[in-house]
Amino acid sequence: MTLTPAQARARSLVEMRALYSTVTDWDTAIYDQVVLHLADTGQPIGMNQIRTIVPDGAARGAGLYFHQLVGHDALHPADPALLVKTGEEVSINPKARGKKVNVYRLTRAGRKHIEERQAARIEQRREAA
Repeated sequence: MTLTPAQARARSLVEMRALYSTVTDWDTAIYDQVVLHLADTGQPIGMNQIRTIVPDGAARGAGLYFHQLVGHDALHPADPALLVKTGEEVSINPKARGKKVNVYRLTRAGRKHIEERQAARIEQRREAA
């Protein structure tokens, strides 16, 4: 069965949503903090920066985290972009063998999205206590 382009995009979005669920709330909280920190310092935001800040094992889900924020507009076309790609750089991960990784800039909408997510986590912890 051949899919139309619209059907293929819809299937791809469903598959990506399933992958996004593998990034734990703990990982997302860490990445949110790192992205806000880097945005506040004016540094680029990407996998290399995540790798220099978080422990080795914690960087595994960062690619999906970035894809979720960049793909946010595909999942929610009426909403503004959260991260905007500004370029590429060579990965510092030795396993990547020189592969290029994207570098992003956090938008105002992205900052608001992350800050709201952080506030929701804080509220959830308060209610659980």
